[in-house]
Amino acid sequence: MKTAFASSRAIFVSLFALCALLACSPQFNWRVVPNTDIGYMATFPDKPAQATRTMDLIGLQVPLTLQAAQIEGLYFAVGTVPLQGELAAQGQALRDALAQAVANNIAAGQAEVKPIQWLGKTVYEMSITGKLPSGEAAFAQARFFEHQGVLYEVLMMGPGDSANADSATSWFGGFSLLGQ
Repeated sequence: MKTAFASSRAIFVSLFALCALLACSPQFNWRVVPNTDIGYMATFPDKPAQATRTMDLIGLQVPLTLQAAQIEGLYFAVGTVPLQGELAAQGQALRDALAQAVANNIAAGQAEVKPIQWLGKTVYEMSITGKLPSGEAAFAQARFFEHQGVLYEVLMMGPGDSANADSATSWFGGFSLLGQ
């Protein structure tokens, strides 16, 4: 009887160690990254890079700051646009333009967003499929919302017909607004 318990325990310890090793692989190296300058915290699957560039959206020059990480073809990003000056009243139009830009990245046709409840507020979600330039199937799942004068885009995109449920849960569940 003691031998059966010892064998079961050894199997359990071995399985636990294997799971711990898999969880630490680069593919699943989730890390909480606060962005205090903009006011959010995101759980990225790898160390993210951050860059700001100007995009032409709805005929306006829009500063888009992206913080993003890419793992095995999957792209995880938080994009932000300050809604100040001439952009202050353009939140909805800019949201729709950003959604269409995402759809265009995977040749998905017309972008459509639908309201959902997330982070204690109404946000707009898009879940679409399309194709990469190689012809391979691709998906994009994104959420867009305004908060304290900033338009946010929280995006997961990559090859395949849909997002892996566990990765999507980790990504969207790991995003929060600071000071809320």
